[in-house]
Amino acid sequence: MQGTAVLGLVVSIVCVLAGILLSLVLPVAVKILRAARLESGEKPRFWQRVAAAWTKYGGNRYLKIILAATLVAVVLVFLLGMKFFTARDAVLAGFAWESLINKLFGGSTG
Repeated sequence: MQGTAVLGLVVSIVCVLAGILLSLVLPVAVKILRAARLESGEKPRFWQRVAAAWTKYGGNRYLKIILAATLVAVVLVFLLGMKFFTARDAVLAGFAWESLINKLFGGSTG
């Protein structure tokens, strides 16, 4: 691979963080969409759904998780010296990292 550029430090951190957050948000988003499909009657607006989901799933807890995920992304990229050649690789690394941690310590079986 001649002349392949490595992603910058900040871009790598942002992409790894995006992958971690995607891994955290995706299961919640699927639950919300399934629940919305089963509801009948008047459909709430998008922001009403977001507010209801924030309350139902404990949104403040997710703010703490976002801060921890940012720290993990910085550690993965900066302290471990990981280098990525594409944004896709960095996002997948973050997604895989969070999925692994969730499987090991979260008790997830799926």
